[in-house]
Amino acid sequence: MSPSSKESDGMPAAMRPKPLSPNGPATAVSGLLRLSTRAALLNQTLPCHDFLKALVDGGLRTDAVKFIAGWLPPREALWFATLGVWQVARLQPGTAQREIIDQVVAYVTEPSQGAWSAFGSLTQAAKDSSPTGLLIQAAILTGDNICPYPKKTIRPKPGLAGKAAANALVAAASKWPGKDRNACLDSFIALGLEIAEGKHLWAPNPDQKYPGLRTASRDSMFGKTRNIWE
Repeated sequence: MSPSSKESDGMPAAMRPKPLSPNGPATAVSGLLRLSTRAALLNQTLPCHDFLKALVDGGLRTDAVKFIAGWLPPREALWFATLGVWQVARLQPGTAQREIIDQVVAYVTEPSQGAWSAFGSLTQAAKDSSPTGLLIQAAILTGDNICPYPKKTIRPKPGLAGKAAANALVAAASKWPGKDRNACLDSFIALGLEIAEGKHLWAPNPDQKYPGLRTASRDSMFGKTRNIWE
């Protein structure tokens, strides 16, 4: 894969901050995702923050996780997926997953064409449907050029990185060893909202915030809060 930028170490365009509003129509996000039939029946013209609340109120947790990942800019969406996949992976044996997660962490922390190229081709990554495999796919889809052939350029369509990040989170939740998978999804929803509000980022950055997606307190959205990871 060849970078499209003249600066081979430059940050991929998708990883740069971008304007984002929670007041835009939900269809701008939901149209890029594969939501459930019940979610598709909701009013897609609602503002994003109201649509997310409708998903949560309806108990459509998986759809809510997907929607948050699809709404966030690619860098934040990839970080959201990385933290979610890590939270589940650390409860499982083995180091292969952690090595992949560390690679994505390094890329999100300091995005560069060199770090991005190390992920390999999308064709190869697409063969792995595990949470970390989907995480690698999301990382690749933040690149400027996913074409494996020199002198040709294929730019990923907008929303594909967020969709892959959403799929990685859902796959990770399916591997959670606890009895109540909904608790894991609730934790992911809260995590995604907090990332949008500038918390838990790869580095402190008061300007890297996209507030407004949350329309109620965490307690009112999810009941009494608890840490399910300890």
